Amino acid sequence: MSMYVINLLLLHDIYKSLFGIEKEHNPDAKLHHSFKIFYMQQNPFIFMQLKDLGERKIIEILAKHFEIEALDDCATIPFHDSFFLITTDMVNEKTHFPEGTTPYHIGWFSVAVNLSDVAAKGGKPLGMVLSIGMPKDKDIDFIKEFARGAMECAQRFDMPILGGDTKEMDSITICGTAFGIVKQKEFMSRYGMKVGDIVCVTGELGRAGYALSSTKKRKSMFDELLLITPRVNEGRSMASLKVVTSSMDISDGLAASLYQLSELNDKGFIIYMKKIPIAKESDKEHALYSGGDYELLFTIPRKKIMVAKQKLKSMGCNLTEIGEVIEEKKVLLIENEKEMIMENKGYEHFMEK
Repeated sequence: MSMYVINLLLLHDIYKSLFGIEKEHNPDAKLHHSFKIFYMQQNPFIFMQLKDLGERKIIEILAKHFEIEALDDCATIPFHDSFFLITTDMVNEKTHFPEGTTPYHIGWFSVAVNLSDVAAKGGKPLGMVLSIGMPKDKDIDFIKEFARGAMECAQRFDMPILGGDTKEMDSITICGTAFGIVKQKEFMSRYGMKVGDIVCVTGELGRAGYALSSTKKRKSMFDELLLITPRVNEGRSMASLKVVTSSMDISDGLAASLYQLSELNDKGFIIYMKKIPIAKESDKEHALYSGGDYELLFTIPRKKIMVAKQKLKSMGCNLTEIGEVIEEKKVLLIENEKEMIMENKGYEHFMEK
C-alpha cells in the first residue's frame, strides 16, 4: 500500500477521532486517538494551507524534496574556472503592481528583479528569457510598452533578452529567468560569514516600502517602487575584491534577510539602529521591515572594510556599516542604548496580509 493511500486512510480516521464519530463504539479509541495525535505531531503541515506557511517555509519544503542543499540567490553550475548562474523570479499584478502601474514599469521591473539576484552573487549578466501571461483583452500598446521597459533595463547592463513564452491568463504574470557568470574564486555566497565580520548595506533603505504605503498616488511613487536599479556593477566590483564572506539582496526587507543569513550560517547579528541608512523620506519601520529596496547586504572582515567602502564610493555608491556578526544565533537591535530582539518579519508571499 502506498504512503499516499496510508495517509488518506489516516486522515479519515483522524477526522473521526477528533470529532467523536464512532469513538464511543471503539474499545481501542483512546489508543487510536493517541496514535493519530502522534502522527499529526510528526507531520505538522498535514492540515496547513500555504497561507499558514509563507514563502520561505514553502521553499524549505520544496528544497528538501528536490534535495537542494544550498539555498542561494542563484543556482550555480561549474563551468571551467567559473560558475554559470541561473535565477528565476515571478511577478504578478496582484502582488507587485499597485493600481495605475504602466506596462513600461512592469517590463523594467520584471527584468530588474532577476538581475538583482545575479548582482548579489557578483555575476555578469549573460541574458534572460521572459514568459508573459496576460488577459486576452490587453491592447497592442501594452505589449509594446512592456517590451520597451524590459529592453531598456536589459540594455542598461548590456544583456540580451533571448526569448520566452506567452500565455493567456486572468491576470498579468511575468516569469523571468536570468543567466550570468562569475569566477568561482569571486563568487559571493550566502554562506561563510564569521564572528566579528562587519555587516554592511549598499544605498539607503525604506524608500520603496514608504512609497507603497503612501496614500497619495504620484508618478514618483511608481518610479521609486518599480524603476529599481539592480546593483549589478557594485556586486561585480565587490566580487573582484574577494573580501565578502556572505552576500544576498534585501528585496524582502533588512530584518528578513538578516534572519535568513543567520539561519543559513548558524550565527547571529548585532545591528545598530542609528547606523542604518534610512532614506530621508522614510522611517525606521520601513527601513527594517519593508521589502522592495533591492540593495545588497554583505558581511566583510573588519580589516577589509575600508577597501570595500572606498571601491564603492568611487562608483558613487555608499557602503554603510550597520553591525557585526556574533556567535549566538539571534538578531539583536541596539536603539537608544537599549538592546532588543529584532522582529523576524518582512515581505513574504502567501502570508495573509
